[in-house]
Amino acid sequence: MDTRISKMHSPSVRGQRLAKGVTACQRCRRRKQKCDLKYPNCSNCESAHSQCLTYHSGKQAEVPRNYVSNLEAQVEELRRENQELRTRTQSSLVNRESATSPGTCSSGGQELSTLPAGSPATSDASSGHFQDLVKSVRNVVVEPSRQPRFLGQSSGITLARLVMAAIRVEDLPSPLFSEQRSYDPSSSAPPAEASLPPLHAAEHLVEVYFQYRTAHLPIVDRSQVKEALQSAYSSASGRQLSDHAVEKDIFTTYMIFAIALCDVPNPAGGRPTQSEGCFRSAIGWIEKVIMYSKSDLETLRAVLLLAQFVALCPSRGSLWHLTGIALRLSIDIGLHWESEEQSLNMDPDMLHDRRRLWYSTYQFDRVLCITLGRPFGIIDESVNVPLPDSWTGSLNEVDGHSQRAHNHLFNMSKLESEIKHVLHSQAWTPRLAYPRVNYAAWVQDIQPRLQDWYATIPPPSKAHASSIFASQAYWDAKYNNAILLLYRPASIVLHASTEELFISFDASCKLIASIKILQREGKIDVLWTTVHHLFMAGLGVIYGLWHSQEIRSRHPVSKSISTLQSCVSTLSALSESFPGAAGCRDVFDTLSSATVDWLVTHGAENNRMEIEKQMEDLLQQLQPSRGGMVTPNENYASNMSAMLSTDNFAFSEMLSSAAQWPDSYDMNLGSISNDFMTGTIE
Repeated sequence: MDTRISKMHSPSVRGQRLAKGVTACQRCRRRKQKCDLKYPNCSNCESAHSQCLTYHSGKQAEVPRNYVSNLEAQVEELRRENQELRTRTQSSLVNRESATSPGTCSSGGQELSTLPAGSPATSDASSGHFQDLVKSVRNVVVEPSRQPRFLGQSSGITLARLVMAAIRVEDLPSPLFSEQRSYDPSSSAPPAEASLPPLHAAEHLVEVYFQYRTAHLPIVDRSQVKEALQSAYSSASGRQLSDHAVEKDIFTTYMIFAIALCDVPNPAGGRPTQSEGCFRSAIGWIEKVIMYSKSDLETLRAVLLLAQFVALCPSRGSLWHLTGIALRLSIDIGLHWESEEQSLNMDPDMLHDRRRLWYSTYQFDRVLCITLGRPFGIIDESVNVPLPDSWTGSLNEVDGHSQRAHNHLFNMSKLESEIKHVLHSQAWTPRLAYPRVNYAAWVQDIQPRLQDWYATIPPPSKAHASSIFASQAYWDAKYNNAILLLYRPASIVLHASTEELFISFDASCKLIASIKILQREGKIDVLWTTVHHLFMAGLGVIYGLWHSQEIRSRHPVSKSISTLQSCVSTLSALSESFPGAAGCRDVFDTLSSATVDWLVTHGAENNRMEIEKQMEDLLQQLQPSRGGMVTPNENYASNMSAMLSTDNFAFSEMLSSAAQWPDSYDMNLGSISNDFMTGTIE
């Protein structure tokens, strides 16, 4: 009997009859009785009115036999309570927002209430912070943040919302944008969303996009646009769309139409309203098109198309923020550095596409930073990407010439980047890792490279007849603007030599003449950058006339007056399409009039001092008021040489304010946009 009981309670038998390392009843074992293992307490222990204990091999101690089932019951109870608390928290957040707002915002497939656009702003700052906290918690709780369209694992912010924070869209029907709606009774009604035009008109707009008045960057090629067009029109029957590729094609099609319509002359002046309508139609697809993935070229392409439209219509958004997003996406994908293995093993079409997208992003960054005097988003030393192949067999003769022209523009951007870098480096404190460049030797080196760039311009005669690349004035303007950037008075050389003044004056006169021709032919590409270049060229002419007797003696007064009048008239014409040019026009008109008066009576020194004071006051008017921002030097605004400097931050900020919407401190999600561009969002 004892032998049978011993065998029954042996480790092998216990392992078969008990789970999770629990042995047989120790009390029964000690009494040499058969233990009933079917119940939590064996019958022998129950009859003895004592707790049934067992030996746990892991704990090496006696524990109640039912402790495992007790633990499982407790875990289940905690899970149930946790679920109830989570449901109660979500209901509380939704009810709290519903009590303050009747509007709804669909986010992640669930309806959530938001504040209406017309609700009065509260004066209680803490209440505003509380509402922001509620929205942040709501996003984290309800959004499926592991989807690719989200930034990070728990931010609750989609890349589409980040992009929309840099775009101005009013009265959109999509609930995604309800937080950004605004209503101004004094403003005209926004254009309605556009529908797809007839196919023959669509094909004409595609042709306009690739070969017409503005130098559109190679963000898309003809084959991609053709496929998108066919897909969009095939899906125009009204059936439910579910394919992401079709949604992308519809967005691309509308953006191509919106950009191309900016090139179609409007009889009333300015950009045609149909362009705005196509833009609004494209914006409705942003949430479905823009994802956040470190290998998604299509998302980058969509952001660049938006940036291209905003560059032509600056009131529709902030080109600065869109370019920053595009640059961050490009770096995440790795477009800024092409390895030898990639160039040898990657599909040629994919490699060509990556290069085109990278240099389109690079061009946006360089145009903005050089014009506005801001730091580069990425330095040239961190870039290793060959130019796109312009001789590939997939391109026809016209498109091949267009790609070579774009490559030539990219090379000019590299030269201008070098000019700005060297000019700024002269003000640095020399360090072992950052030695100061020998400025005189560098100028002798950059001169022949600029001249070689001008000598190797792709022949305008081989460009499409309607293309801007067929205009010699366009290339002359690019070249003379680079010469002016190099030789105009800088912060390190406020008093230029006579030779430099001659070169700067001559480049300024040629730049004014070239822009006048482009304006007359209707081939101005980016209005606000053209206004900047024209205004700086006009200042260069005035500076040379006031500070160089040699220039005044070499150039007849009639010719100088004609140049100044050309600048004023061109600024007036540009201000009709770009209201931000009105301030520059008014100030330069007064400056040129004062200069003409002085040229006629330049022998009267008292008259000179009076006009100089007038010029200082006018230049002061150009300085922006941005939250009480002041320049480091109180005399900065009154110094014309500082205005002509390459780091003319104050004037560029004024032009930036006129050329962009909205200001960074007025933007929704503005802080998140900055975090994203600086890489602080994981």
